[in-house]
Amino acid sequence: MKEKEKLLADELPLAGQPSSVSPQLMKLDSYRITADTVVPEEEFLMRMYGKPCLPRRDLTAVTGVEKCGKTFFTSMMMACCAKRQVLALERIGEKPLKVMWYDTEQSRQSTKGIFVDRVGKMLQEDDQKEDVYDDCNYLIYNVRACTYKERMEYLITGIETYHPDLVIIDNVSDLLPSVNDADESQRVIAQLMELATMGNCNIVVVIHVNRTGDKRNLRGWLGTEVLHKSFEVFYCEQVPRSELYSVEQLLTRKYRITDKLYYMINDDGLPELVSKTIASSLDNEEIHVPKKSNIYNMSTDKVNTFNQDYILRVGEGKGSTWEWDLRRLFDDAMNGCSMISLDMLKERVMQLSHIQMAKYYEKVFDLAVDKHVVTTTIDRKGRVVVITTPS
Repeated sequence: MKEKEKLLADELPLAGQPSSVSPQLMKLDSYRITADTVVPEEEFLMRMYGKPCLPRRDLTAVTGVEKCGKTFFTSMMMACCAKRQVLALERIGEKPLKVMWYDTEQSRQSTKGIFVDRVGKMLQEDDQKEDVYDDCNYLIYNVRACTYKERMEYLITGIETYHPDLVIIDNVSDLLPSVNDADESQRVIAQLMELATMGNCNIVVVIHVNRTGDKRNLRGWLGTEVLHKSFEVFYCEQVPRSELYSVEQLLTRKYRITDKLYYMINDDGLPELVSKTIASSLDNEEIHVPKKSNIYNMSTDKVNTFNQDYILRVGEGKGSTWEWDLRRLFDDAMNGCSMISLDMLKERVMQLSHIQMAKYYEKVFDLAVDKHVVTTTIDRKGRVVVITTPS
């Protein structure tokens, strides 16, 4: 108010005189930010591993090579708009979100199949009764048969008319004639940023990366614009030599999500969360080499809370040390089985050892892998399982 009063006092003596303020300057000043400027608080639609993501009035990018799980990840987002949580994704608000999926590259049959057989099944888990097919909160469009100009025109119309909270464009490269057209790339991304702002929504743009091995090498001039202007970028990948998929946050302007999301697709076509401790042992075709662990660096009093049948002590008094009898612990947990699921092994080890914290169990498991007590492999159905190694 003080600023407005000062401007008014300065202008009154000049009343009746020709104005030197141009329309361009007036427009510029309308975009000015001062300490007194009132702006809405930043609002996020979801969390991933507890960290906010998908902000309103901004762009989010989902990238990766072909057939690497990009559409599956966006399908999880769509399901999370109605269902409170899908794997590590969690909707923040109580009210379901309206989502618009704008499919530019798949057949109409594929679009419907993904919506019905994938998103629909996710919503029907846990006896959820929502009828996904008639839900007005889902706006599903297949515009593959349209020209790139028509796709942009219809997209604008849809956002302005239906006011979705989340818009997923798969694939954003189909909104312009060429991903290497610098002028068109800048125009399209600027237009999407304006749509996100005016529509108070988050727009997710799906775009491929070039096959160079660089996760940040998004395709063409368009990829460069997406990388520069997006609030955050998620990279999707299939873990080599396995049926596992991963999602990691490459870039963000605010909340860094350090944990990768690992999942596999079960026989019902639904995603199942896979422990990052296990999945990382297969990721990038590398041998699992855990970081040096400090799991033994705890007080003597603390170790007394564990099952002493699985504790090996060396020395007495203040100078005494201890460690887990990993071979005995994991052999007992396996209970004669040749292989066991990750969750079952975790449950048995924690029960036998009296370990209370899941994070601490992961450290113990890492150490068991490092010392070649157990290892992970893939069974015939593509599932990650644990087996013991010869002593």
